[in-house]
Amino acid sequence: MSAASVVVALAAGFSLLQPTSAEAAPVYWTFRNLTVGNDDQCLTGGKINDRGTSSVFLTTCNGSNYQQWDWRGTDTVDPSYLQLQNKATGLCLATDNKSFHNNAVWASTCDWRDGMRFHYEASTHLNLICSLLPSPSVCLTGRESGAVYSDVDTDIYAQWRGSHN
Repeated sequence: MSAASVVVALAAGFSLLQPTSAEAAPVYWTFRNLTVGNDDQCLTGGKINDRGTSSVFLTTCNGSNYQQWDWRGTDTVDPSYLQLQNKATGLCLATDNKSFHNNAVWASTCDWRDGMRFHYEASTHLNLICSLLPSPSVCLTGRESGAVYSDVDTDIYAQWRGSHN
């Protein structure tokens, strides 16, 4: 086989590895809490624990993969609600609605179930990340301690600024 044949064969193989236009690269979002820490605290996924889940918390924004989230999936009930998948862990944001206040927030395997579909509403007055749950609907809220909860109250701690690559 000539050197030219090897180059052509390698080039043909390389083109097979390139993503097609239908496989667009993910768009990763970063969410800053607008109240906690003077707008320098980002929604962050933790390292995966032995149960296959991770904590979600606020920490100083540093651009790491743990602070990058991709909107994924398709909801036939309400297409504006999607899953938020963490770039570093591959886990998706999750919450429950056990009460009206201070519901747990974590990251888990990306199952298509209640408490794992979210919507980001950015407007001049509201910048909320809310979950599609049966009553009540809850939104993410941060605390000075770094904790992230879901809550029915959309106070100043529930305000987020999302940006993407």
